[in-house]
Amino acid sequence: MTTRVRRSSPFDIFLTIALLSACNSDNGGNPSGGGGSIGGKGGTTTSIGTGGATPGAGGTSVGTGGMTTGTGGGNGGTVIGSGGTGKGGTPGGSGGGSGGAASGGTPGGSGGAASGGTPGGSGGKDTSGSGDTNGGSGQGGTLRDGGLAGAGSGGATGGSTGGGQGGSSGGQTGIDGGASPGAACASALPPITDYTALAGPFATTTESKTGPDGQCVIYRPKTLGENGFLHAPIVFGPGISMQASQLSGMLLSFASHGFVVIGTGVLNGGPNDPANKAAMQNALDWMIKQNSQAGTYQGKLAVKCAISMGYSVGGTAAVELGGHEAVATTVSIHGHVASSAMHGPLLQTSGDKDTVGRPMQQQTFDKSQVQTAFGTVTGADHGYIQSANGGVERPAIIAWMRYWINGDTGAKSYFWGTDCVLCKAPWMDYKTKNWK
Repeated sequence: MTTRVRRSSPFDIFLTIALLSACNSDNGGNPSGGGGSIGGKGGTTTSIGTGGATPGAGGTSVGTGGMTTGTGGGNGGTVIGSGGTGKGGTPGGSGGGSGGAASGGTPGGSGGAASGGTPGGSGGKDTSGSGDTNGGSGQGGTLRDGGLAGAGSGGATGGSTGGGQGGSSGGQTGIDGGASPGAACASALPPITDYTALAGPFATTTESKTGPDGQCVIYRPKTLGENGFLHAPIVFGPGISMQASQLSGMLLSFASHGFVVIGTGVLNGGPNDPANKAAMQNALDWMIKQNSQAGTYQGKLAVKCAISMGYSVGGTAAVELGGHEAVATTVSIHGHVASSAMHGPLLQTSGDKDTVGRPMQQQTFDKSQVQTAFGTVTGADHGYIQSANGGVERPAIIAWMRYWINGDTGAKSYFWGTDCVLCKAPWMDYKTKNWK
């Protein structure tokens, strides 16, 4: 058989070239940059103060990224550069804003940041003042949703006609989400000389058969809201088949430092049982709701500064609840393997005789994406905290909460430095991660 080879005609060659050109036109185009042509509108507004004709200091400046083409182009500009809208509000814009008020400038807003986010922006600017008025002072950022305490930088330039002084700087920048070291999330507490004392500065009381299902118990300061003090709530999950009241000595000690502790009813599920987390979340949500309803707790709770805490299966569920928007820090006491989208720091405790729980806590430590401290007590088994009002774990937990929630810098000695309390006996194998 003879094989016949078909010769390409000029028409075939022409058609092939045309098709290749069409493909190249479709696939190799000239894509535009996503935002490249959009210029920011930062700082194009000129604001004239009532006391002078000089344009405001912030008026003619170009906001960050304002005139820059490319993906950052649209970020500056028209957003007013005040720090946050109130406590915990939206951070100020990154670009230069409109000229400030003529009468000494808008005070710097609270540099709070929602959801573990950005520090508060600069305080308001006094751009063309009317006399000898000084710029407003920026307020330090109040923590909200486990976010950063914004560094509200205060009212900036003094009035141009009267020579007013720029406002003072306020606030501290937080780290790693949750709460800012040295900056109170709830009301501030000063350092104390002895974190091991069973009773703190607040007299306490107990409420039984309360909560969303009538099965909870509350340990709290007897007098709430004194001098405007806002109390951080603790939701506590006990060990399997336990009553929270079996740990009342430890929980009352927490309450004596200003915390409102709501212990759930009995948790009957094993580690990671969804019912355990649900019981804790229901108790926390109910507690937070009381802050806005007429009654004992109205207006007296720091509802964005909650602590999720538990022991054993409750400690496991506490980590699982750590991503709740109100939770500022989590404490897992002899817990098991757990993880969640936590946005605040995590404290884990265990014992070297807790041969089942400690390896599980290690896995939780390994999974954690937040600032985490893990301390182990020499000679402590899984039931260690059920005696002696929590043993040496109790003062460590108190120090942790006072530091992160109440800005007690004296408590830092428990966790930082080569000579920290958890760095020496009876503690052992102290470890941290994502640590600042």
